[in-house]
Amino acid sequence: MEIHRNNINKKKLEIFLQNINKPETYNIDLEQYPTDANSASILLLYAYFDGNIYGKNVIDLGTGNGILAMGSKYLGAERVTGVDIDKNMVDIAVNNAESNSMDIDFYNMDVSQVSGHYDTVIMNPPFGSIIKHDDMVFIDKALEISDNIYSIHNMKSHDFIIDYYSKVGKIRREQEISIVTPRIYKHHKKDLYEIKSFLLYVTKE
Repeated sequence: MEIHRNNINKKKLEIFLQNINKPETYNIDLEQYPTDANSASILLLYAYFDGNIYGKNVIDLGTGNGILAMGSKYLGAERVTGVDIDKNMVDIAVNNAESNSMDIDFYNMDVSQVSGHYDTVIMNPPFGSIIKHDDMVFIDKALEISDNIYSIHNMKSHDFIIDYYSKVGKIRREQEISIVTPRIYKHHKKDLYEIKSFLLYVTKE
């Protein structure tokens, strides 16, 4: 897979990410929602221009179909790891990486089992809407294994998340975004939903 370090272009990155295969079904108990290509591109390009993607050891917590992991590799990360508790998602991510000739390590495991140290964590964790504070295990693990964290969260949890991160790190960037998700669950009545969210870049002090 060609590394695009010398030709960084949001539109091209977004088109690449849009073409990554997605699962046919999602597990609502795991709060699975696809990360749309626009939101993924915003997060990845912030991390890239901050110097935290190219040549770095990057991990994607709750990787899903591997969109953030593959975007990191596309932007020249030296090593990329993706972790997800759902084996079906990991199988899809593996197939996506292989079909794009990308060397990415995907593991079917609970985020709490992750160990080691990584230059950068990227993640769009569960929003904690179904299981309250289900996102906290992701945040705690990210703070444990890395000094640079890029994460997306539901705007409804804004004050709590900001307060939590601020006690243990420094918020370097905050931006409102909208996660655009298709009709994937039975209770959905519209073809597309916009979930008000926010993106954070946090470093440990």
